[in-house]
Amino acid sequence: MTINYSRSLVNQSLIIKRCAHELQTARYQYHDFLSIGIVEGGSCIANIDKVRHIKKNTLVIIPSQLVHWCQPIDIVNWRYTMLYIASNALEDQFNPPMTIKLTSRQMQQVKMIMDSAVYELSPTNILTKIINVLDDEEILSFWTVNSVENMETRRFESVQHYISNNFHSECKVETLANISGLSKYYFTRLFKETFHISPAKYLMNYRMNRAVKDMLDNTNLSMSEIAHQNGFLTKVILINFSSNITVFHQKSINYNYLNIGKLPLK
Repeated sequence: MTINYSRSLVNQSLIIKRCAHELQTARYQYHDFLSIGIVEGGSCIANIDKVRHIKKNTLVIIPSQLVHWCQPIDIVNWRYTMLYIASNALEDQFNPPMTIKLTSRQMQQVKMIMDSAVYELSPTNILTKIINVLDDEEILSFWTVNSVENMETRRFESVQHYISNNFHSECKVETLANISGLSKYYFTRLFKETFHISPAKYLMNYRMNRAVKDMLDNTNLSMSEIAHQNGFLTKVILINFSSNITVFHQKSINYNYLNIGKLPLK
């Protein structure tokens, strides 16, 4: 029962996540990457644009910063692969979330593309190859250079920018509310309506995303050092939030619920 993160061999903007037989807790989260995933076995309940039952042989595309959750319901057969691509590495932007049921042939082709993604120099080429496999005219409408942004999300751009520059220190709700020009109460309520999570959980998620990146980039750092430089008060908080970090490899991290006590902590 493991979750494995690894960095592309030739492109630092690409991270590969593989999960097999892992029962994850459903919680709202977001990533600083465009996420492209395939369900290879089992099924899950997920809230991306709406609550869906996502089954085997399904392609899932989740835009950067989109808050979502996923809960596997078939742990025995559950297997999926996810590519995380840094948004600034893409020539164009992929905007709305999508779930596309694939034929067996399409699934084989997309899986080959994702398996070879670690050797792909251009993330845009990965997306182009997947789109060519789909041969679906509708998907072309989602591939746009100038997107129409969500107005509610844009309202908090200054807040998101502040968090990205100050996540390693204390970010008080009062400070974030002042930046948005709203009262503390109204800011908290509107933020949660927009992102489905509180400002505190949004900040914690941002810190966790950065911590995972540091684990991949700096495998010589201790958990205490990673926790400190990403704003976690202690390494215990980081461990509890990530739930199951265990083994470190060069450019790879394995997660496993069974070995929490074997962490190489310093």
